[in-house]
Amino acid sequence: MPSVDIMRHKRILLLAAGIVSFGTLWLVSGVAQPVTPTTSPGNIAILPPAGMAGDPVAQPVKMPSNPAQAALIRRGEYLAVAGDCQYCHSLPGGTPYAGGVPLQTPFGAIFSPNITPDKTYGIGSYSNAQFWNVLHRGISPGHSLLVFPHYLYPVMPWQNFNKLSRHDVMAIKAYLDSLPPAPIKSRANEMAFPFNVRAGQLALRILSPTSTKIHYGASWSPQVRNGAFLVEALAHCSACHGQRNIILMVKPKRNLAGGQILAQSWYPPDISSSKTGIGAWSPDVLFNYLHHDGALGAGAPFGPMKAVVEDSLSRLPASDVHDIVAYLQTASPKEQSAIPPATAAAPTAGGAALYYQNCARCHGAQGQGLANNFPNLAGNQALWNGPADNLISMILGGYKPWHPAQSSMPEFNQKLSDTQIAALANYVRTSWGNKAPVDVTAADVSALRPLASDWVELSTGDTQATLNGAVVDDISGTLQLFGNPDNCIVSAHLASSAGTAVDLSGACSPGGHLAGFATLAGKTVPVTLTLRMEGAAAGGSGLSGVLLSGPLGSQHETLNARIALISPTA
Repeated sequence: MPSVDIMRHKRILLLAAGIVSFGTLWLVSGVAQPVTPTTSPGNIAILPPAGMAGDPVAQPVKMPSNPAQAALIRRGEYLAVAGDCQYCHSLPGGTPYAGGVPLQTPFGAIFSPNITPDKTYGIGSYSNAQFWNVLHRGISPGHSLLVFPHYLYPVMPWQNFNKLSRHDVMAIKAYLDSLPPAPIKSRANEMAFPFNVRAGQLALRILSPTSTKIHYGASWSPQVRNGAFLVEALAHCSACHGQRNIILMVKPKRNLAGGQILAQSWYPPDISSSKTGIGAWSPDVLFNYLHHDGALGAGAPFGPMKAVVEDSLSRLPASDVHDIVAYLQTASPKEQSAIPPATAAAPTAGGAALYYQNCARCHGAQGQGLANNFPNLAGNQALWNGPADNLISMILGGYKPWHPAQSSMPEFNQKLSDTQIAALANYVRTSWGNKAPVDVTAADVSALRPLASDWVELSTGDTQATLNGAVVDDISGTLQLFGNPDNCIVSAHLASSAGTAVDLSGACSPGGHLAGFATLAGKTVPVTLTLRMEGAAAGGSGLSGVLLSGPLGSQHETLNARIALISPTA
């Protein structure tokens, strides 16, 4: 029997935890409920818009006959598309909303959870109150250290979603509940101690409380108000375009003013109305960038922003994107970035020669680009607004085609040295009207090499593979590496000469494994395959092949494959 003193101490601890938790909830939830503009769902593009990549929007198993409930589901679909929920919770080529997408942080990998309506592995058993707590307070069912709430990490943008009305939160739940359930267990996070203890999030929330309100200007038109709602709440633009503090929370004063993505080489730029942001962009140019995947003369979205446009913004009604443009051209952060000084200094020696040797064939001698294939570099603000991280990342790792079935951006990770990439970046950032200072150094490139992501294409090539004993003679798909072979995403289609085919989608794990899903004969099952990279110890561009082997589900199908890699070359 425990002593009276021990029991008393337990009660005091429980009471203290309850008081602190209640105080935290009060701080993060505020006292005023948000007011959601009356946005109509409009015409969501179920299939990717013409000429653009992206996945079809997941659809309900069966729409209810009740008009009010059907309308609620369609409202939820609209909100989920605007929030880009499917992209974050779906592996490329995998089951929609089944989770497993890795997000790297300085403290380890966080994997998005299964949010299908499966009652065992998804959110099918969540009550309305529990789902509200997830989106509005960043707290999921369960406990940490027995007494603390199960706090979500701030990579889940609940700080933005908490501005949604209860009706909109319930609409999202109705939409997710209408989708096919996926009996796939969420992948465990790979966070280092003590960051894997969710109770520690309590202190972070006390130190960095958030607001549930959108501060609408008194003179704003209904269009600007709707744009504010879409930017600040649904599209959670500040989650990437805001600067995070040491406890990973977005700094309120740096909202939309740009900031580094955690543990990645990408730097989302200032998108406020300031001179260092998009204040000088015309509404038409900004609309084309956000809704039509960019245009020659303004540049094209790349890196993570490309997926935002293709899977979210391009699917919204054009009127909503016009409203986003109207708001962004009025938004002003409390702390702005310094305006980069114009420079007349000569670029780093050798930059011009490197450009003509490696880039001019695609982007043009004057950086003019090629319509619908290679974006322009001349006058492209994305290349010089803020630090050079994005340009360096593109040079290092390349990227997939601007439009499907067109040319890829080559990677130069192995071909060019740190000094050469610095020279090339300085030349591009200061030529043809670009206004950056000559400030890229070899040390900058060296620091980004381990973080840069490489996009390479899976190919039949000289593959040596069998699928359940039959020769595999048709392989396609992509491999995206984020700095090292333990951090990757694979999406592949493999077909054998016997007519058997399997689709794989998964993310790498330390220790040489690929964890994800395999779809064979219409059935999707979780798999863990042995994975080994050939040709390089780290980094994607030196790879010559990927070895995958292991069982594919419960029917004793097996895969033993060496997949050749085709890395785009200049």
